[in-house]
Amino acid sequence: MQCKIIVSKNSSLYSAIEEIDRQYEVEMGIDGYDFLLIALSPHYPTYDINETIARFFDPEKVCAFHALDSFCNEQIISHGITALFIKFERKGSISYFIQEEIGNRQIERLEQTADYLKSHHDAQHIIIGGLCSNRFAFFIEKLNHYDIPVDNLIGGISSGNTFAEEALTYQFHNGQIIKDGFIILSFHNVSMSTEISTGFVPIGVQYTVTKANGYKIFEVDESQSFLYTIEKLTRDIEEFKPEYLWYTPLVIIKDQSEELITLRTFKEMGDGWVEFYGPVKEGQKIKLSYGESTHLLKADRESAYKLAETLPEPELLFNFSCIARQYVLEDHQCEENQMYRNYLHAPLFGFFTFGEIGHDEGKKSLQFYNETSLLIGVAEK
Repeated sequence: MQCKIIVSKNSSLYSAIEEIDRQYEVEMGIDGYDFLLIALSPHYPTYDINETIARFFDPEKVCAFHALDSFCNEQIISHGITALFIKFERKGSISYFIQEEIGNRQIERLEQTADYLKSHHDAQHIIIGGLCSNRFAFFIEKLNHYDIPVDNLIGGISSGNTFAEEALTYQFHNGQIIKDGFIILSFHNVSMSTEISTGFVPIGVQYTVTKANGYKIFEVDESQSFLYTIEKLTRDIEEFKPEYLWYTPLVIIKDQSEELITLRTFKEMGDGWVEFYGPVKEGQKIKLSYGESTHLLKADRESAYKLAETLPEPELLFNFSCIARQYVLEDHQCEENQMYRNYLHAPLFGFFTFGEIGHDEGKKSLQFYNETSLLIGVAEK
């Protein structure tokens, strides 16, 4: 498998896609391509994307998606387009599965998705979804009830700005605009290895969530306001913003242990509630955590080392890294991808997400994560 990543920061959609096409023809790092994955800034006009792509590339071979920031090897690309060209050299191939409007006929769509994953259990899947009015995380969690394989599905939520009360977290394929769903890219005849990097350490008191709804916690330990607890923690911070709590995300842990199930990023606080960027449930055990750039990069280094042991010669790397993690990394953001590249020596593509999808530590269930970096290595068999 050969891979080539090309970037354009041209503010015009047409000119940016034209520039990528021209660079590809000039550099010709690979002889033709089998698949093209495009991350593009949400500032480009949504309804021109499919038509513009089709002017230069075969739309059946292209998947595009919104990303506020995308990755070209060590670089972080903002307000531009990053394109990954893949050419298989042996028996590798990619197929697609698309679901739209997952809020409608949800059981049917869950069954269709589960059937697809079961019938393609020997493939390795990258899933890219939209926010779907905060329904996508619940959809992922409900898939666990269908006894699907979970160690071969990994991905993230497209990231974008809100425009006209819609979050631009769409995917695009062959003339379709997937606004309220997701696309699964199934890699056939490849080896794939994944690692989940956090770097946040649980601290302080353990609580039990006793009143929650959706993404909000109201009470812990029967009658204690969780909002009151957070307000006490932040009362001495001048001009406090919820983003300051991204250094101390909520940890959902296993009963009576420090083993992390998943992380939750603080979103905002309101009248009696604290809201996160992912689901919380009554009965869950929670703690606050702490991490800064040195902790996160140390965890990244460990992930790269582990992946190198399981897949010594990857031909392509993906990194799905939370946008809140970008905030915590501060001016060390590029060092995460540098770390991965230094250890694994392969082209790296990815983006800062609005949430990550991967398996738990025991590979028994899918999890919806916040503030993680999901590192994936791919090599054609």
